[in-house]
Amino acid sequence: MKILVTGSAGYIGFPVFYELRKLGHEVIGVDNNSRQEWVDRSGGKSHNYYHATYIYGDLTNQAFVNELVAIHKPDAIIHLASQPSMPYSQINAERAFFTQQNNTAMCLNILWAIKDLPTKLIITTTTGIPGQCYEVVPEDRTINAAGSWYHVSRGFDSANCNLAARQWNQQTIELRTSIVYGVQTNLMRLHGIATRFDTDPYFGTALNRFVQQALDGKPITIYGKGEQTKPFIALEDCVRSIIKAIDWDPQPNHQIFNQTTQCVSINRLAKAIELATPVKVSHIPNPRIENESFQMYFNNGDFLKLLREKPVMLEDEILHIIYYLKNKGSACEEKSITR
Repeated sequence: MKILVTGSAGYIGFPVFYELRKLGHEVIGVDNNSRQEWVDRSGGKSHNYYHATYIYGDLTNQAFVNELVAIHKPDAIIHLASQPSMPYSQINAERAFFTQQNNTAMCLNILWAIKDLPTKLIITTTTGIPGQCYEVVPEDRTINAAGSWYHVSRGFDSANCNLAARQWNQQTIELRTSIVYGVQTNLMRLHGIATRFDTDPYFGTALNRFVQQALDGKPITIYGKGEQTKPFIALEDCVRSIIKAIDWDPQPNHQIFNQTTQCVSINRLAKAIELATPVKVSHIPNPRIENESFQMYFNNGDFLKLLREKPVMLEDEILHIIYYLKNKGSACEEKSITR
């Protein structure tokens, strides 16, 4: 198949691009390398940043998207490009506006470019769209009650995909992605390569920052009680499910999956890292006003049917992350993989 991967230089985009190539698909990657620019502007630094050959272009430019689709006529588009950081979108009005304009424009341009084509769209959004408005979040359309300008922007994307499905019978699979962790898929581990690992306050997850604290020999610091649960998925399962979605027939035309395998408390997350390293966990006062005992639950039965394999467990993958970073990722690197 001919598959267009947007955001192909990104944390998830590169593994998807790489594995599709290894499976023998004709893959076209597109990226404008904004992620690295955002990280640099935020004072962050990324470990082990590999990238593949891709078309450099701006997906908010409608003419560029139309030309890209007209030339390549992809059988499927895997749309992974976005400004993905909640904290980055909260910095100021400029970043909030940019995040919503950037993310919504890219999605709309793609939808209109494939309006009259049999191209299947696979898009990743976020499990954060419904906010804290459901005791159990369904694998279906929800209200957009997100808690950040970033998460709200992905709710707009979801609504626009649904409208395209209703108006044009556009085939769309939406994977509402939870917190993704890991630096390698199994195939990447076999070939000794890894994706990026960010630890800064804007693009690094709590898991990544905890791992970095442990590798630096510092206590793992938790704000408050650490009882909140969040949805997680290993990079391996995230990539596998995206690739399997290519052959999945969406019913109805816009189908939503909660792309998560575990809901894990911050305490459990920190404990798993503590057990794998010599450091200890330390609780510090919570600067945020929030329900520290809030528990998040997601229906994921349909997603597990899509995945069709036993999910990777958090504790096992944390061991892989720490082993890789200690043995091969102690220095920041940048390598190019071409074909």
